Amino acid sequence: PESAQLVLDRYDETQEAGDDDAETEPEPGSVGDRATRASGSFLDELTEGERDEDDIGGYYTDIRFVLDSLTSKTFRIVGLFMIVLAGTFYWLYSGGIGDVRSDFLARLPTEIDPGELQVIALHPVEALVFEVKFSTLIAAAATLPVIAYYAWPALRDRNLVRGHRNVIFGWVAFLLLGLFGGFVLGYSFVAPSVITYLVEEAVRANMVISYRISDFFWLIFYTTVGIGLLADVPVLMVLLNTAGVKFRWMAGRWREVTVGIMTFAALFTPADIITMFMLTVPLMAAYGVGLGVLYVLTLGGRRDLAPGESDAESEGRASPD
Repeated sequence: PESAQLVLDRYDETQEAGDDDAETEPEPGSVGDRATRASGSFLDELTEGERDEDDIGGYYTDIRFVLDSLTSKTFRIVGLFMIVLAGTFYWLYSGGIGDVRSDFLARLPTEIDPGELQVIALHPVEALVFEVKFSTLIAAAATLPVIAYYAWPALRDRNLVRGHRNVIFGWVAFLLLGLFGGFVLGYSFVAPSVITYLVEEAVRANMVISYRISDFFWLIFYTTVGIGLLADVPVLMVLLNTAGVKFRWMAGRWREVTVGIMTFAALFTPADIITMFMLTVPLMAAYGVGLGVLYVLTLGGRRDLAPGESDAESEGRASPD
């Protein structure tokens, strides 16, 4: 009886497994089967029938591997993002935006009457929209180092970077130094000079000077924090090269970088093509400066800055923690 029962159990398991396979596999000619064959043919055409680390399949595998490594840290990442966003928004909403406006107007030259410069809101929620966008940018900037820290082991396993992830702390220090220096330079000299030039031209033309609140503060942002971000681009490129991202890769992927910057500008700046190009062109110029600096430092790409690594050596080695 026991042997017979085992045979029956085995038969039932085999039948259940067959039913599961029949449910998961699409029938020939069905929509699922056509989609599977179409997607496979599409990728085969893009990769010429072979998948390696440089084609779309390789990039997808890398991205998925890195994202999977971040799932266990999602709560911390999202928590930090929300805390910074809420804190920044609360500061702006509770009077911070007015304090920035007053302090900035006080830095204008004495020949410019702050009363001639009016900052207006065409809609009651216009200021709120700017505060939300600005808070989101600050929160994203504060979260990126944490994401990089948690994703570093996965990036290293995919041979995208090299070294211990504690180098992130040094990176943050260098980038904050460049950002703060550019911010001080822009807030003290660049932004007041730009506003003064615009106001003087309008006064000569006997025009009434008024700025929408979002345009006024985005102008301040671009001429203060923007200067710091431009200074950080070459610094970040040098740091990435020391971590194993090769100069030849950065030089060969400038088109993808351009598309990424334009996409970011379209999403996080005012809905204006001029504004998008005002952000994209300076960033790409800074990217070009970074390539020039790396060209000199790496001897034309023949020797990257990563410790113990050159073009003649293997590109796929990673040091342990």
